[in-house]
Amino acid sequence: MIAPKHGGRTHGAIFALCALLIAGPILARALAGAGTLDSDVWFLLATGREIARNGIPRTNPFSIWPGQGIVVQQWLHDVWLWAWYTRGGYAAVAASACVPAGLLFWQLAGLMLDAAGGKLSRAGLAFSLAIPSVCICMYISVRPTLWTALLCTLTARIMLSYLRDGRRLVLLWLPAVAVAGVNLQAAHWPLLAACAAAFALPNPHELADPAARRAWSARALPICAALAAMCAASLLNPYGADGSLYVLKSLGEAGYGGAIVEMQPLWVQLGPLFAVPVATMALGPIALCRRSGARVPAGAAAMLLAGIAAGVLHSRCMWIAGLFCGLCCAFGLAGALGEPVAHPGRAAAAAGAAMALIAAVSGLAVSLAPQSGGEAGMLSVTESEMSPIFSAIYDAGSDALVFSSDVSVYNQLEWEGFKVPCDMRPEIWGEGIAGAGAESAYREIVDVLQGSTSLEESTEDWGWELFLVRDDEADALRSGGHFDELAHGGGYTLFELPEGGE
Repeated sequence: MIAPKHGGRTHGAIFALCALLIAGPILARALAGAGTLDSDVWFLLATGREIARNGIPRTNPFSIWPGQGIVVQQWLHDVWLWAWYTRGGYAAVAASACVPAGLLFWQLAGLMLDAAGGKLSRAGLAFSLAIPSVCICMYISVRPTLWTALLCTLTARIMLSYLRDGRRLVLLWLPAVAVAGVNLQAAHWPLLAACAAAFALPNPHELADPAARRAWSARALPICAALAAMCAASLLNPYGADGSLYVLKSLGEAGYGGAIVEMQPLWVQLGPLFAVPVATMALGPIALCRRSGARVPAGAAAMLLAGIAAGVLHSRCMWIAGLFCGLCCAFGLAGALGEPVAHPGRAAAAAGAAMALIAAVSGLAVSLAPQSGGEAGMLSVTESEMSPIFSAIYDAGSDALVFSSDVSVYNQLEWEGFKVPCDMRPEIWGEGIAGAGAESAYREIVDVLQGSTSLEESTEDWGWELFLVRDDEADALRSGGHFDELAHGGGYTLFELPEGGE
């Protein structure tokens, strides 16, 4: 049968929109200079190196103050990155994100086709994938979030398979997913459990009919058993309870002062415009499903609402809303534009391969290629341009206390082998993980940067000896005449407080 012309136009328009949705965030990343490598790469590689050489640490190997505890909540991912580095250096690390990105979009495509029972047009599949890509694109990096998104997608696929076929054996995969999740990123293991638990919720029509309620109860009991197994696998795995309970022990530390942008509420970043993506994600799938008469499982709708709430409170969680918004739309699009896909497995694999290629090319280009002004890529700066600063710190002594106006530089110092007073993982340095009485300069530095404490007062209280600031901040230290300049490079200048100076 020949498709009607208006259907062809509709599919063509959808493909064009999807191309814009997918290309837009990638282009924005390129223009912002955000490749797969960012400041996180330093402590991830440093931790992976430490684990490969000495095993998972229980005492913070980076702290200038000895004896502080540590929980390396993403140890397996850190070792994974270190393995890539040992095989191919920084270029291999930058390209490594293509593996979880490809696997994620392969499984995402499979999830959308599962939702549609295999009857989702290619245009509908592209649209369903474009929605989460907008939210997930910013996490195509060396961070372990892509692995968590992949495991969350696998959990949703397992639950849809169980709801469709009723085969309890498929639920046995959930504890394995939990074990992988807690070792790749322990902070997010409750998300996987919540995703599985959400699909135990009854659909609205099952509450009114006694027979439907009994069917729901029989369906929910195996899910509850599998959920208990997931929690046991997370809490009792060889990594230990500390990794599993990481999120509870570190709650609140990373949000201090709103210094970490992605930990801020969405309305802080977008202002009143934050309501636009929230309303679109909440109302779009509802309107689409009502128009097509599709019925979305209660678990998918619950995860969408939970993802929106989490994303509004902490913008870094908006990818959860994007993932389940795409899933809910897939149900509606199957009814509106449904048509059998000849080779659904090939379509899913093609989507994963495309995103893997995009991740590799964009990540390598932005992270490693020379910039338009001729400057070296991000990692070359650390290896060459900042070497005078590292040499000066080395000459000052391994116990020199360094104040940095850019906290992310502490991650670079860790990679270079120096001890630091804190880093961009403030939750690890808090008392909940580091132990009672543990010292962390993170709050103090944030207070100085935000003006609630002066650098002079901070130096008097903490005894800073070296001061590492951006070049555009260096004149303020030079003009006072109280600091001696030691070295500069890579956009930073290092000062010291002369002996007897105040």
